[in-house]
Amino acid sequence: MPGDSPTAEAIAMCRDKDGQTLTVGTYNLSAPDGSWIWNEGTPSDIPVVDGARLLVLDPPPYERSWPAGRYFPGMSGDLVLERVLGRDEAESWYARVADPK
Repeated sequence: MPGDSPTAEAIAMCRDKDGQTLTVGTYNLSAPDGSWIWNEGTPSDIPVVDGARLLVLDPPPYERSWPAGRYFPGMSGDLVLERVLGRDEAESWYARVADPK
């Protein structure tokens, strides 16, 4: 996907390192219908589609930044890629989402 990756420092601060550092967003979080899902929201803001929460990463409409880090220091963050979708499965999910606004 196009865009700049977060710095190693920002990643560490979101996982388990103390502190915060300025970071710039690479995507706009959207629902399948194209409406925005705000960064200040909760996972329950992500709509359920066919039994799974479906979040769309759209290109950002403008540059925005915020301090990266953990707001709950006792809780470390992580992201695990469980698998890569095959072409047919990816296309079936794409068919459920609107074009970026």
